Amino acid sequence: MKRTTSLIIIILLTSTLALAQAKPWTFRQCLDTALQRNISVNQSRMSNELNKVSLEQTKANRIPSVSANANEALNVGKNVDPTTNTFVTDAYHSTNFGISSSYNLFNGMQNANTIRQNRLNVQAGESEIEKAKNDVILSITTGYLQVLFAGEILSAAKSQEEATVAQVQRTEKMVNAGKSPESDLLQIKSQQATDNLAVITSQNNLDLAKVTLMQLMDIPITDSFEVEVPLMDETSEEVIQTNEEIYQKSLTILPQVSGASFRTSASMMALKVSQGAHWPRVSLGANFNSNYASSRKQGSSVNPQGYPFFEQMWDNIGQSFSMGVSIPIYSNRQIKSNIDRAKINLITSQLNEQNVKNVLRKSVEQTYTDMKASVRKFEATKLQVAAVEAVYKNAEKKYSVGVMSATDFLIQKNNYTQSLSNLIQAKYDYIFKRKILDFYQGKAIAF
Repeated sequence: MKRTTSLIIIILLTSTLALAQAKPWTFRQCLDTALQRNISVNQSRMSNELNKVSLEQTKANRIPSVSANANEALNVGKNVDPTTNTFVTDAYHSTNFGISSSYNLFNGMQNANTIRQNRLNVQAGESEIEKAKNDVILSITTGYLQVLFAGEILSAAKSQEEATVAQVQRTEKMVNAGKSPESDLLQIKSQQATDNLAVITSQNNLDLAKVTLMQLMDIPITDSFEVEVPLMDETSEEVIQTNEEIYQKSLTILPQVSGASFRTSASMMALKVSQGAHWPRVSLGANFNSNYASSRKQGSSVNPQGYPFFEQMWDNIGQSFSMGVSIPIYSNRQIKSNIDRAKINLITSQLNEQNVKNVLRKSVEQTYTDMKASVRKFEATKLQVAAVEAVYKNAEKKYSVGVMSATDFLIQKNNYTQSLSNLIQAKYDYIFKRKILDFYQGKAIAF
């Protein structure tokens, strides 16, 4: 009975797993999987963790440091008793304990500026994580649309193949009835072979698109992988905003811009840190110590007595407090070289920030122009398909009654097939350009 119950449970779990695996992947699932597994995103996260460690370390530098020390020694021969500063020739052992503390009171604001620099580095790191995520989003969007495009091309190819098969059957009847020459049947069968090759090619392209998407998601390749075909609005819309308006909005929301700005500000702080080395350094110090020596005695020299350990340690307690000032006069040009390097790094960061903005502006302008062109192409292709379809339907009727040759009919059929392919391509080109332009404006990509 137990074995039967276990077998039933295993079968149910296996069936459930199989159904779960067969369920098509939505765009959101593809994207979430890619974001979780992507190496670049995770590397950016780890890099920023190092930035956070550096920030915490610079914050801790504002706290006084404390250290303790202990020493136990066996002294043989002529040595100086550390408790009396006198020479001792007998063997003895000594113990030293100490606690010391130091505090950097002033160092040219280097600590404060380093904290600001590292805090900016952390913010830049967060922006770089978002930039890495955006790269994944764009890649998954491209891969997902490519799968949908390839799937629609395959469906169109299969429809044309089915239509050609029907034409082959109709032509065979006409040839057998003596209404059409046998050459028409050969031409139609040749077209059937061409359509079959188109189906195979489209299937191969779809399989390759699926492999590409699975690789972008960093999951094992499987033949059962399918994506959900969403309902997409195919209504083309003209762009209302100008490219300058879209660019200005993208400057405020895209992470690569804020990341470059944070890097520039961090470089400014690094320059201030280097300049702070010109200032004098003021430090405070404190020390607490005590020692013990077995050679030390108490009482008269005629009748010396032992000096107990804890009593001697208590009596030998010493404290000291200090303040030190260090004034840089000449450091073999190290300070000036550090400042010069910081200035160069600042200029480099500023140039990089400007380059990021320039690249973004060019991308927005290119996508904006492509979007306008794709709208016009999509609308024109719709009109073309409608016209070519009417011609094809008319040719199909003429061929069916034997008043049009197979050659002329196949020309119209191929024109219609090509126009359908052009329409699918124009549709997905428009959808992709629209999604990218929305992305530049901070709108989430969804299907």
